[in-house]
Amino acid sequence: MAELKLGYKHYPKDLVKFKQVNNDDELTNLRFGNDTLIEIGRTSGQIDRTLDMILALTGCGGSIFSFCIGINIFIHYFNLFEFGGGFIFSIFFILLSLLILTIPLSLLAKAVIWPADYPVRFNRKTGKVYVYEPSLSKRHYYSPLREITKLYKPVIKVYDWQDIEGMVTRKGFFLQQEFFAAVIDRQTDTLMDYFSLWDNANYINHSEWRWLLCYMNGMQGMNYKGKIRGRFWLGRLCHYFAPEFSWPEGIDKASRAESLAELAKIEQQYDLVGKHYPYE
Repeated sequence: MAELKLGYKHYPKDLVKFKQVNNDDELTNLRFGNDTLIEIGRTSGQIDRTLDMILALTGCGGSIFSFCIGINIFIHYFNLFEFGGGFIFSIFFILLSLLILTIPLSLLAKAVIWPADYPVRFNRKTGKVYVYEPSLSKRHYYSPLREITKLYKPVIKVYDWQDIEGMVTRKGFFLQQEFFAAVIDRQTDTLMDYFSLWDNANYINHSEWRWLLCYMNGMQGMNYKGKIRGRFWLGRLCHYFAPEFSWPEGIDKASRAESLAELAKIEQQYDLVGKHYPYE
């Protein structure tokens, strides 16, 4: 199988191999749900992002403090009309402080402007899966203004549920496991793409995959209340600054379609027919 080439543990879609969930079982990170679609959030682990923000703020403060020192030295020598080594050093110190300031500013911008969430929608009546991916640069240094404009052009990947398999891989040094959805080409049995669903499967005991299988197989009376995994305060801090995400109008309506016929009309209305995803 394709997943074995990446060292992932495969979780099949055969519901017979799993214990069916109870009607009152909740789904971790479920943003909302009904008998047509569910939306799962994927930002449960944001401590690294918050630490980057704190580190960037500290770096900005240090750079600004150094800049102020350089200005004071510059004013001191300028008032004395001494334009020797000390005066030249103050100019160099000011320029160096400004140059260093760009590094934490870039890191801060990236930590702040990344969307608050980048969810996945599963529509069981049309069999479609919609993956929201922000199209921001993954480089460490970039132009923040240019990146902000990309927030309004997310990458939307659309897949068929029948092509998706569940996989788990180890993550980090503490035997954490990340649960992925893998997109398989059924004709060639090759891995086409994959995306993360739950970032720590140890906490969820793989029951989330069973819940998802039951839902997509048409189980009625399921609990759509959902549960948000407890987060340390460092993991919540960045969400107070991050902008809210928004699905493109056409994709939002398509993901809510009650039937394939309705989906076809929406795709025709918003000129989505025959378009290649990612959608921008």
